[in-house]
Amino acid sequence: MKKKTKFMRISELEEASGVPRTTIHYYTREGILPPALKTGRTMAYYDERHLTRLLEVEKIKKETGLPLSFIQEQARAISRTRRGRKKQKAVSFESEGPETPRDQRRQEIAQAAIEIFSKKGFHETTVAEITQGLGISTGTFYIYFQDKQELFLEVVDQVVRRIVGGMAQAIKGETDLWRRWVIRARTFFENFERYNEILHQLRAEMTHGGWPQGRVEEIFLKITRPLIQEIRQAEQQGLIRHVDPELLAFSLMGIIEGVTLRSRFDDKYTFHNLIAFVGDVIFTGLDPAKTGPQGSGSR
Repeated sequence: MKKKTKFMRISELEEASGVPRTTIHYYTREGILPPALKTGRTMAYYDERHLTRLLEVEKIKKETGLPLSFIQEQARAISRTRRGRKKQKAVSFESEGPETPRDQRRQEIAQAAIEIFSKKGFHETTVAEITQGLGISTGTFYIYFQDKQELFLEVVDQVVRRIVGGMAQAIKGETDLWRRWVIRARTFFENFERYNEILHQLRAEMTHGGWPQGRVEEIFLKITRPLIQEIRQAEQQGLIRHVDPELLAFSLMGIIEGVTLRSRFDDKYTFHNLIAFVGDVIFTGLDPAKTGPQGSGSR
């Protein structure tokens, strides 16, 4: 028999959670809490989902001292995941999305650690500095991560997800192959300063050994996998000749990273110059008999 949902007035939720109603209203406006069930202009009801989430949020704030913005970002991510699902039954709020409360806490710690690793690097950063910067105890850190290496890999994984997610959003609706590649390149170009240092550190650590190779490979494949799929589609459509999709994808990413790095030296090159050069090399090659209109930015 299906369990009947127990509804509460805001005064009852306030008493059960110990959270003032002004904070409850704020959490609802910011998307940290799901909307209340309104039965009239001034009448609204809450249920166990709201109480569970309130207790989770207050526990996270008390134990970690992490900014509310991190909690808010995770709640919005869960909301986006929920909206994107189709033909799926409703589930309780605390189990919505792929993350458990433990997964959310790990992500919050990793997000806050991005800046520390970016500034000091992997070897120069200590667990003590991470916990002090986050306002959590060392014991709390080891509840969620086995060691500094595991946290670093989680940080890199989040960085990559942001890059890939930004690219996917930017190319949405674009069908032209070259323009899709240009948009991908621009997304990487715009995020280069923010993310390159951490990716560079990961590449450096790969040469030292002792790192979980499968996890490291998966991180880099997350960046190239969408491009590999597009290369295969382009080949099937006769837009490009047969090539090894993986090697071409990694080569393109390497070229984009290289020319982007050069653009940071001075003002000699703009993104338009860079993408025109890359397009010329890819589609025309280095054969002098096939010299294209370098600098035009077109195929």
